[in-house]
Amino acid sequence: MNPTAPASGTPLPADDVLTCIRILREIEADRSHLVQLTPEQRRELLTLAGLVAKPERHDLVKMAKAFRKADRAALKEQDRKVVEQTGLRTQRRSSVYTPLWLPPPEAASDDAPTLNLERNCYVCKQSFTTVHRYYDSMCKTCGDFNYAKREQTADLSGHYALVTGARVKIGYQASLKLLRAGAHVIVTTRFPIDAAHRYSQEADFAEFHERLEIHGLDLRHTPSVELFTHFLADRLPRLDYIVNNACQTVRRPANFFQHLLTREATAFSELPSSWRSTLAGHNELCRTLRDSAQPETGSLLSIAHHNPAEGLIHSAALSQRHYLDEDYRGGETLFPAHRYDEDRQQIDLREMNSWRLRLHEVQTPELLEVQLVNAIAPYILNARLKSLMMRAPGQHKHIVNVSAMEGQFYRTFKTDKHPHTNMAKAALNMMTRTSAPDFVKDSIHMNAVDTGWVTDEDPAAHAARKAQEGFSPPLDIIDGAARIIDPIFVGRLTGTHVWGQFLKDYKPAPW
Repeated sequence: MNPTAPASGTPLPADDVLTCIRILREIEADRSHLVQLTPEQRRELLTLAGLVAKPERHDLVKMAKAFRKADRAALKEQDRKVVEQTGLRTQRRSSVYTPLWLPPPEAASDDAPTLNLERNCYVCKQSFTTVHRYYDSMCKTCGDFNYAKREQTADLSGHYALVTGARVKIGYQASLKLLRAGAHVIVTTRFPIDAAHRYSQEADFAEFHERLEIHGLDLRHTPSVELFTHFLADRLPRLDYIVNNACQTVRRPANFFQHLLTREATAFSELPSSWRSTLAGHNELCRTLRDSAQPETGSLLSIAHHNPAEGLIHSAALSQRHYLDEDYRGGETLFPAHRYDEDRQQIDLREMNSWRLRLHEVQTPELLEVQLVNAIAPYILNARLKSLMMRAPGQHKHIVNVSAMEGQFYRTFKTDKHPHTNMAKAALNMMTRTSAPDFVKDSIHMNAVDTGWVTDEDPAAHAARKAQEGFSPPLDIIDGAARIIDPIFVGRLTGTHVWGQFLKDYKPAPW
C-alpha cells in the first residue's frame, strides 16, 4: 500500500471507521499486537497513523472543506424539513389537487419557523430566513400579499366573461373565481363534457351552474374560432371580459387524450341534467351546424358552410389527428391507463418533450399549432368580439392576454430551448402593446399577464428527479388564476383600470 496514493473520493462506511478506531485503541493499549506484522507493515501503519494525527497543510484545508460541506448539508436538510411543512408543499403531496385554505394570519401562530440558510424571495428577490406559512419561496411580506390575492374577489353580477382553455388548471380556477364573483362565464375547451364533469364536482356547483356555459372549441382550427365569435355576437347581450388563457406549451400526442373520448361521445340526452344546462348552448350550436344544408348568404350558417366548423363540432375528435411520428407511438407504455397527475390529467412518461427542444428540433406542425393557439386565436377573439364588448357603453371592460416570461425580450438570460413558445408569447405581448391604446378609447383595458411559475414542464423523469432534490415551483394554479383575474377585480374594487401593461406578480414589468 502506498501512503501517498490518492484517496478514492468515496466515503468510507461509518462502521468501518468505527472499527478502525477500536483497533487503534487496542493497539495503543497493547503494542504487542504489532508483533504479528512484518517490519514493512508496521512502518506503513505507523506512517499512516502519523499522517492522520498530523496532516499536511493541503490535507487540513481539504478536511476543513469537507467538514464545512457536511455542516452545510446538515443545515440544508434541516431547512428542507421546515419548508416541507409549508402549505404549498403540503398541498403538492396530495395525489389530487385540492385547494388548501389556511386560517387568517391573525389566527395563525406568531412563532414562525426560520431557516438556517438565507433564501431569495421569488417576488422581491430580497433574502429571508423567516418562512411564510404557505409559500416556501417568499418572504413574509410578499407571502402575505400573494396569499391575500388568492382570496380577492369583487361583485361581477350581470357581467359576461369568456375564458379559453378552462377545463383544467389555471383556466379552470380563473373561471371559478369569476363564477363565484357572480359573472356569467363562457368557457372553451376541446373536451366540453369532461369540463362539465369537473365543474360539477365543486361543492357550490348548484349555485353557479346556470351561469356557466361550456363550449367545445379547438383553437388550432381558425375557421371555427371565427365562427364561434359570430355565434357569441348573435347570442350574448354583452361581453365584459375576455381571458385568453388557452396555451399550448408542451405538445401532447394523440394517445395522451385517448381516455377522454369515451365520455365525450356520450349523447347529450344521456348526460345529467345539471351538465346539460352548461352544455346546452354548445349543443344548440352544433345541432344547427349539422342540420344546415343550404344556409342563406351572409348568415351565420353561411360562414360555417364556407369554413367547415370541425373545431366546434368535433373538438375532441380532432385531438386524435396524427400530425407527427409521436402520435403513432407510445400507447400504454408512455401513457399508462388510469394513471393521472394531481390535476387529474393523463401521466406522460415520455423521456423528451417540446419544453427541451431547440429550434432545429421543433417539428413544423407543432410550430404552427403553438402559433395558432397562443397568438392567432387570441388575435381573432379580441378583434372579432370588440363590437360585442362595446354594447355596454360607459362600462369598463377588460382583455387579459395570458402571457409568460418566455415572451419577454428584456431578459438578461434566455435558454436556447422552446423558441416556438417564446415566439408565440412575444407575439401576444406585441399585440397587447400595439392595440391596447386603441381599445382603451372604447373603455376596453387590454393587458398581458404572466401567470408566474406554477408548473414544472420538464419530462416526468426530470421533474421527479428535481422534486426529490427539493425543487418545487413557487406558485400553484390558484396563484396563477389570481394573477390573470387581478386587473378585473382591482378595476372593480378601486376604479383604477390598468391597461397596456405586461403584469408580473401583480405589477407592471418590462416588456
